[in-house]
Amino acid sequence: MLLPKGTPKHNRLLQWCPKCALTVSVFAIGSGSAALAEDLLYPFDLSTSLSLRGGYEMKDGVGQSYLEATPEISATRSDEDWTLSGSASATFDKYQKDNSGVRAINLDGAVSYQFTRRTKIDAGLTYGLDLPRLNDDELPDDVAEAPLNQNFGASATLSHQFNKTAVEGRLGLARAQMGPTKLDNDSLVDNGDQNSWNISVGGRVSREITPIVSVFYDTDTSRTIYDAASATLSAKRDGWTFDNRLGVSANFKDRLSGEVSIGQLRRTYDDANLNDVLTTSYGAAITYQLGNSAALELSADTSLSPSTEPGEPSKITDSVTLGFSQQVNNRFGYTVSADFGREHYQGSDRNAGRFGLGLEGTYVINSYAAAYAGYRYEVSEDSVDGGSRTNAIEAGLRFTRP
Repeated sequence: MLLPKGTPKHNRLLQWCPKCALTVSVFAIGSGSAALAEDLLYPFDLSTSLSLRGGYEMKDGVGQSYLEATPEISATRSDEDWTLSGSASATFDKYQKDNSGVRAINLDGAVSYQFTRRTKIDAGLTYGLDLPRLNDDELPDDVAEAPLNQNFGASATLSHQFNKTAVEGRLGLARAQMGPTKLDNDSLVDNGDQNSWNISVGGRVSREITPIVSVFYDTDTSRTIYDAASATLSAKRDGWTFDNRLGVSANFKDRLSGEVSIGQLRRTYDDANLNDVLTTSYGAAITYQLGNSAALELSADTSLSPSTEPGEPSKITDSVTLGFSQQVNNRFGYTVSADFGREHYQGSDRNAGRFGLGLEGTYVINSYAAAYAGYRYEVSEDSVDGGSRTNAIEAGLRFTRP
């Protein structure tokens, strides 16, 4: 067995997903197995990669180093009317003061079928296992073993293009599951109240105003059902979420493209003791091309997520990300990014803010290998827990076999 052994996290991960041991072993065998996989997956186009990276992180005066390896394999097959694709990856992590082992496994598959020139369907499946690092901000300070997170998702989208009007319908199903957290005193925190099912249905109608500009209305309705009542609320958080937005999209001759939207995000609960959530929601995804080798990107989003704050069922997060990337020549490129975040609650004065700044450079060694190095600074402030400062440097290599 080529997997790291003798660690509780590694064993727990494979107990949850015995087949993952076979998947990860295939990644670790090397180029010989890649050739065998090509034979097994023929006539799929196969590509494999291996990312190796390490770094050092200083958070509030406490420094920790880490090493990480991420092998990945993907396969694609296309015909005149349809495309099949799939990928699998695993992350092996060695973190100072933390056990080493398989930190994450991700599997996904997708199919696209063109019924007619104007009608298309896309469908996909995703599955993931993840073990947070012990210094994760969402975990208690006295954590000994992080909880194993398991996620499954299925989605389908049907789209049709009329003359100047486009219509899109969406369906989704998701399952989120979290294992227990082990503390330093060997006690276990049951996280069963975080396990949930989510069913969603939505769609979009857009209308072309000019060959460049279109307006759209996007809606999404979802139903969330939890396995158990929340430990901090003494109530089940089953309920409905409604997200409705109006927006504008544009494409100016490949120079400026993207969309912006604004709307209302509402969350209602079956339990009358829980306060409903109502907030303005924003969305943006804009790309501006600065010549042929540089681009400026802006994204923004408003989302709801379960809250661990006593008395609050949901947390509202507004986020904005700005990035600039440039390919200096055929070998060297760099990216500068900044992100902002704000977390708040419907019925509480507690709030938190976050700001991050990053710089990363990439150097192409040859058609099979590339090297990169980066630095990131992050500051966070919380009205209850206070703030933190993090400085991190990272460098690595990425090998690919197309």
